[in-house]
Amino acid sequence: MMTPYQLTTIYVSQQKGNDNWPGFYPEPTDKNQGPLKTLEKALEHIAHMRSFGMEQPITIRLVDEEYCLTKPVVISEEMYGITIEAEKECVVSGGIRLENFVNDTFNGQDCFSAPIPDGIWFTDLYVDGLRADVTRYPENGTLEPLEVENNSIQLDASSSWFIAKKEDLEVIKTLKNFGDCYISYLHYWVDEHTPIKSYDLETGKIEFEYPSRFTIEPTHDRAALRYVIENVAEGFANPNEWYADREKGRVYYIPRNADQTPETLAAYAPVCSQLFLVEGKPEKKARNINFRNLTFAYTKGEYCSKGLEPNGTDESEGGFASDPQSVCFAHGSVSFQYAENCEISDCTLRNLGVHGIDVKKGCHRIRIVNNKCYDLGAGGIKIDGGAAGSEVWEHTYGNEISDNLIYHCGRRYLCGCGILVKHSYENTISHNTIHDLYYTGISVGWVWGYQDSITRDNLIEANHIYHLGQGKLSDLGGIYLLGKQPGTVVRGNLIHDVTCAHYGGWGLYTDEGSSYITLENNICYNLNCNCFHQHYGSMNVVKNNIFVQSAECPVRMGRHEYHVGIMFERNIIVSHGTPIYQVGAFDWQIDGFAHVLFADGNLMFDTERETKVTRINDREYSLEEVRTELGLELSGMVADPLFVDMKQGDFTLKEESPAWKIGFRPIDMSQVGCRKENM
Repeated sequence: MMTPYQLTTIYVSQQKGNDNWPGFYPEPTDKNQGPLKTLEKALEHIAHMRSFGMEQPITIRLVDEEYCLTKPVVISEEMYGITIEAEKECVVSGGIRLENFVNDTFNGQDCFSAPIPDGIWFTDLYVDGLRADVTRYPENGTLEPLEVENNSIQLDASSSWFIAKKEDLEVIKTLKNFGDCYISYLHYWVDEHTPIKSYDLETGKIEFEYPSRFTIEPTHDRAALRYVIENVAEGFANPNEWYADREKGRVYYIPRNADQTPETLAAYAPVCSQLFLVEGKPEKKARNINFRNLTFAYTKGEYCSKGLEPNGTDESEGGFASDPQSVCFAHGSVSFQYAENCEISDCTLRNLGVHGIDVKKGCHRIRIVNNKCYDLGAGGIKIDGGAAGSEVWEHTYGNEISDNLIYHCGRRYLCGCGILVKHSYENTISHNTIHDLYYTGISVGWVWGYQDSITRDNLIEANHIYHLGQGKLSDLGGIYLLGKQPGTVVRGNLIHDVTCAHYGGWGLYTDEGSSYITLENNICYNLNCNCFHQHYGSMNVVKNNIFVQSAECPVRMGRHEYHVGIMFERNIIVSHGTPIYQVGAFDWQIDGFAHVLFADGNLMFDTERETKVTRINDREYSLEEVRTELGLELSGMVADPLFVDMKQGDFTLKEESPAWKIGFRPIDMSQVGCRKENM
């Protein structure tokens, strides 16, 4: 007979288990032995063992192919030294499977339908492993208002209502469930979503449940309210669309292919917002909790911004239709707080409502490695510790995010980042592959300007980041940096195919106050704005990078400041009919240009015309003129760098390349992105 002192593995099976059994065996035996039924009971056993001094590492193995939750599993500081893993394969599900689908017709469309179980309501649906599409009006394009509450172009000039145009109002009057619809719109760098608080079909006034985070002034392209109405019964028309009819108590779904049948359809309605909460205390951390070889799926996507400024101060009891950036205050499906020495590895996170993983205050040595994250409502991985001036036990530092495949994110909240690190230091973010997002790939830092920041000494290395923006949002980058970050290094990253809506589709982006950062050995190409863009900052070193194939000037500095913002050295910079450097809007005086930028020893080339290094007002400057009048590029060169095949993205330098003369060192991209073969 096994005793607790010999115990190293506890088995859990919802299908075959019993919480009155000890959990020593994966299958029931004829001696009242077998797996436990619930994770909660397994964790309770472990906490009891720890209280008696039994310290051996323990593995909890999930025996079934699916383990369903109706509320998050909480792992406290009393439960430590635990690995939770699948016996073979296991989906930890925050949803319930909808049953009894039949052939049906809705809105004139052949479809499948099923009863909605009593006591639940949901705004996401996952069918056969994919997110189903929400219905909308109009089917294509957007609507524009006749009038909005606040016509100011100030960024924070929020509005809580608008007046619909007459022709749109005529359609709105025909919608049978307009009160159950919600309004969604994109502007600046965010997408905003709100239920409808009230509406007047005579005046056309539509009031938001959550006011806009930013101005929606209609004549300003970056700000303007161009909206769609979602969850529209009359919009139910296309494959993979779904609609839940509250009055009938049924959910309707149009199959996306002929292989789907009512009998085989696996449709999940999420009922949990989160799956696991690893939560210690400031004085006693949760520790040594590991998740391995699991799939996390089907969480709720409902989220309202809590009315906080970017610095975290509470500005109201109500909410807004969006966070100020990056869905920054939202939760993850797996969350850590006051935790140390924990790990998520070799897991899949898919079909989730908001973020995948959330590392909060008081965490260190959290490893997130070798995971696959896709079809997420917002971003992949978020880290957010205590800000500058916080108590030391709130600091979050020394974590690793490596070899993760993060893609197809922002499927409900478009401005989610692949990886977001706010107030945190000494983290490693390396060898991740991030693609198919509508906003930024990796974002690090959370202080706008030159105020004190806790962010420092982060390494962002060898990440492959591509297909971002996709023309949806603005002011984004492959790698986005913010605030003072001494010791932060951005090295060996490959960034390409970034496209914005109105402005700001950048490769490397040092935003407000970015300072003391080294950016080296990166390759950025095929951007619809600049390869490197600095809003404003101080003493950033940019060296030995390759910047090519940008629609605008390859390098731009935004703000006139009387200190050196960037030191550019030994880079290869190729333009295509534009000057190499842009400072401001080309309207600065010579002294301002020389103050903000120090550039020397760079290799520059224009593929379409004689190379011009910069422009000030209406005058373009050659290399010789930049040297004599601005004192820049004294050892720089203008020459074709002689890439092996620039058009095909091969930036290997030929032996006869002039880049060797400026001391350029080869950039090895053979190990960029995820190193694990099955990624």
